[in-house]
Amino acid sequence: MTPFLIEAKDAHERGIVRYDEQGDVHITPPAKETRVVPLSSQFDLTQATIFGLNERLTSAATSPVMDESGTTLRELFEAEWEIYSVALENTEGPAFDYGWYAWYERQGHLVRYAPAFWHRVVSVASASTLLLDPEKRLRWQDVRKIYEETVIGVVGCSVGNAIVHASVMDMRPRSVKVADKSLYKMENINRVRLRYDDIVSSQEGREDIMSMGLRKKATVVADQLASIDPFLEIYVYEDGIQQEHVPAFFDGVRGEPALDILVEEVDEPRIKLLLREEARVRGIPVVMASDLGSMVQLDILRYDLDRTLPLTYGSTDDALRASVDAVYDHPGDRDVFFSFVDTLVGGAYRQDELERIVNLDAEIPTATIIPQLGSTATAGAGLVAETIARIRLGYPTPARVRFNKKMFTLERIV
Repeated sequence: MTPFLIEAKDAHERGIVRYDEQGDVHITPPAKETRVVPLSSQFDLTQATIFGLNERLTSAATSPVMDESGTTLRELFEAEWEIYSVALENTEGPAFDYGWYAWYERQGHLVRYAPAFWHRVVSVASASTLLLDPEKRLRWQDVRKIYEETVIGVVGCSVGNAIVHASVMDMRPRSVKVADKSLYKMENINRVRLRYDDIVSSQEGREDIMSMGLRKKATVVADQLASIDPFLEIYVYEDGIQQEHVPAFFDGVRGEPALDILVEEVDEPRIKLLLREEARVRGIPVVMASDLGSMVQLDILRYDLDRTLPLTYGSTDDALRASVDAVYDHPGDRDVFFSFVDTLVGGAYRQDELERIVNLDAEIPTATIIPQLGSTATAGAGLVAETIARIRLGYPTPARVRFNKKMFTLERIV
């Protein structure tokens, strides 16, 4: 998951990272055995970062002001470029004292990154000022502060995988929480971007020939995020969320931050109820994307503005609880399950191809109760990411919207 991070200068001085004459690295993390990292497993992103920033950042005349003295982002970068250049000039070979090493033990990769601030800047540089507050009064730096301090929690890492990636790309926060007790399987690749080693562990990691070696979803998401941003603090709930996890997940414990916004994409009906109830008590907004055939439905529960809102729209809390209980009282009953779905999200999904599948009026090649399209899940992820970003900047939001990407229609329901 999260890689071992150490500043390059510190790593060299303490002998944690040593280069031999062939260019191989000998790395000795604290309380770990020394590993030899060949050139083929070493990666350096510092040059790509510096040159990328030089290309993207505007001149000092239009660059964001970063402090009371009037220093601009461009001027800060010029100073950083000088630090980078001096580090290269003062060192022969690859052991120059700039940036941070990230040791990805599972992959056996050693990656050098630019310092965290500049890594985040280059990560959002191409977005410019596309995300601003409603009044357009906040400075770029103010928006960055809001987003960096935002703690997003995603429960359910199927559609949630795409959502957390989209949100991190747009906002580049310092902390996220991901929760899911399920395992990724081959059938997930129709809607989740997964490599072979995201789905299964290597043969070395398998206990026996009969073990499939499937990997937990939350752990995989953490690995994916950390491979893009090693400075991101990722809090992983690989056993999902149950009642005993609520205090830590929502309120934070032992240095873990409290939650600011919840993305609810979990499959279990009772956990859906639990999460919404706990979010409502704390005044935490909840966003859920439902990918329903070629339609995305977004439910936005603004408990941060009104703690008297129901657990879902178009139904009472008691009716929703009764429909949830019925699912567990009648396991495997399609009619009971779809009655719960109707109560949770309404019946608008019963149209076109999906209606034929729900009604068993079509050829059905798989046992999936509600089939999904990867393009719909991806569209939903983009809508959720935009919603989260706008909520954090103070925008009003609708309660429920539906976007049909087949018919190119958009409905604001309530």
